[in-house]
Amino acid sequence: MSLDRGGEKFFLRDEVVVRNQIDSAWVIIHGNVFDITSLFDANSSSLKKVHQLLLALAGKDLSVYFDTQRRPVYRISKDGARVPVFPPVKIRNSATGEYWWNDRSLLIGKITAQERKIRVVNNVTFQQCNLVVCEEDTIAEIRRKFLRFNDNGFNYRWRSNINLTDTAADLQLDRTLTGNGIIYDRYPPAPLIWLFYQIPDGSEAEETTPSAPANNSRPAAQVAN
Repeated sequence: MSLDRGGEKFFLRDEVVVRNQIDSAWVIIHGNVFDITSLFDANSSSLKKVHQLLLALAGKDLSVYFDTQRRPVYRISKDGARVPVFPPVKIRNSATGEYWWNDRSLLIGKITAQERKIRVVNNVTFQQCNLVVCEEDTIAEIRRKFLRFNDNGFNYRWRSNINLTDTAADLQLDRTLTGNGIIYDRYPPAPLIWLFYQIPDGSEAEETTPSAPANNSRPAAQVAN
């Protein structure tokens, strides 16, 4: 997940896919991400059928059921009645009285405009992590995500190449990959980012080995041998 553009949140599609349970349910509608968890009673053993249908599609992109204005698509029944193609659009959020798909309190962000694959390499150990991040992620946000693999992540200089004499290679933490001149290329290999460890001022700490990934629901990276 990325937090950028004045606080707007961005997500990878894979971050939504895993939110498919009654206690954590997200859906996508035309690039917008909705957290619909509050529509379900996690303690209930018998949901209404219309709620069961919506829950069955948690973690998925429901755009096909909505027009480009994010309004439900309707059809004409054999009796001549106008009915929604997707019955769960009739569900309202009991807390606000709004239809869930039109409730801004359930809108938590957007799908990233572009998923970015990068290779993060330690210049001492040459251990490599392959990450997938949001185009909107700043280097600071990418660094925060990297803490899953090395809890000393804040003690590295993040650079676009291994040549220490190239001062322009130091990445600006408040800028995105693109903002740092690392342009998206659909063809492999993914761009390299080099990590140079720095012992914190007043500390005799030595670099630690990257910690094992947490058991999150979606692996954001792989560690290459």
